Amino acid sequence: MSLVKCPECQGQISTQATTCPHCGYPILPVENNKSKRGRPKKSDQQSLMRLPNGYGTIKALPGNRRRPFAAMVNPKLTLNEDTGKSYYTYDFLGSFPEKIDAYKAILSYQENPYDLKNDLTIKELYDVWLPKYIDDNNLDDNRRKAYDAIFKYCEPVYDIKVTNFMPAMIEDLIKNAYKTGDRGNEAGKRIAATSTVKSNMKILFNLLFDYAVFLRIVSDNYARTFTINTSKESKQTSRVGRPYTNEELAILWDNIGDIFIDMTIVQCYSGWRPGEVITLSVNNIDLKNRTYTGGIKTENGINRIVPIHPKVLPIIQKYYNEANDVGRPMLFGRTKQFHGSYRYIENSFRHSLLKKEEELGISGHVLHDGRHTFSTMAKKYGINEFARKKIMGHAIKDLTDRVYTHMDIEWFRNEIEKIL
Repeated sequence: MSLVKCPECQGQISTQATTCPHCGYPILPVENNKSKRGRPKKSDQQSLMRLPNGYGTIKALPGNRRRPFAAMVNPKLTLNEDTGKSYYTYDFLGSFPEKIDAYKAILSYQENPYDLKNDLTIKELYDVWLPKYIDDNNLDDNRRKAYDAIFKYCEPVYDIKVTNFMPAMIEDLIKNAYKTGDRGNEAGKRIAATSTVKSNMKILFNLLFDYAVFLRIVSDNYARTFTINTSKESKQTSRVGRPYTNEELAILWDNIGDIFIDMTIVQCYSGWRPGEVITLSVNNIDLKNRTYTGGIKTENGINRIVPIHPKVLPIIQKYYNEANDVGRPMLFGRTKQFHGSYRYIENSFRHSLLKKEEELGISGHVLHDGRHTFSTMAKKYGINEFARKKIMGHAIKDLTDRVYTHMDIEWFRNEIEKIL
């Protein structure tokens, strides 16, 4: 027997220990790591994992069961008036095939307790799910606000029990979604959901009912039993993107200094998506090597390194210095915080850019048109197709290029600087 460190708290523990005496972390012997089914052995029943006081307990259920370990929480001291003896009662959390699964379930429950009566309303489920989802996925406050904005369209079903939901109910809610305006000219008015909002509602319900299944409130995710087709509606209501003409680009260059025009020009020479350019982190700007790193949405687009085109380098330097002066974490943004944030949201970007372009005699554009412009100019000036797709964050379909081709940043720089 010797001493080793607990992987959880780094405390000294015996190699024979099944749990850490300091923090209760399970230390399973190698021979016990194999999956077991059926009735637990007596030794298993006698060595149940230690949990912090007040967390609950794990009980071995009798019989030959597929899930022989019951997770019990919320201990309550109860007095037997007939015998005068006291004992603990628990709420049943769930049964599991392995002790470690029951142990983890209890710890997860104690981190974010919820009503075990299985009569949560959709609003109560959302209030339990959101902080856990934000914390588990390390998301920022802007994502929380985005989910709150989408959930406003679900107000008609706030008080309906999760167990009473049917697929048709969710589908009907999304197809006919609306919210009541609460500010400005929209106050008190009924606002219909756009196709994008409806798609996001479907995603939100998928996540909510995934969590409801995890909590054992329902056995199936009803939201995943149907699809919402908003593509036709989206095509009818959205404008088709198009690149800026040479004349329009010249007008934009004549009006640099406006942050929304500056962001658009940067898009034209980098291929960033609107959501990517407004979230570029100052920490990911490398002026020495003239690159910026960013990207969202797809596996190919996330954390991609793009060379800074010489024509937009002065713009990047200006906002880099400004961000450091005001303490702003992102390259482009406000000079003073608004509602606790320096960041512009896409709606602000869209509204302000279209208004400014209208003043300059430019019309008919959408936020993605800077990206359309980059792709078009890249094709026009003969940028290598592999470079164009990698810079834009698109998937490479050719096996040889996708798996076996590795080009350095200087090669990409030479390609992007072909754009005049």
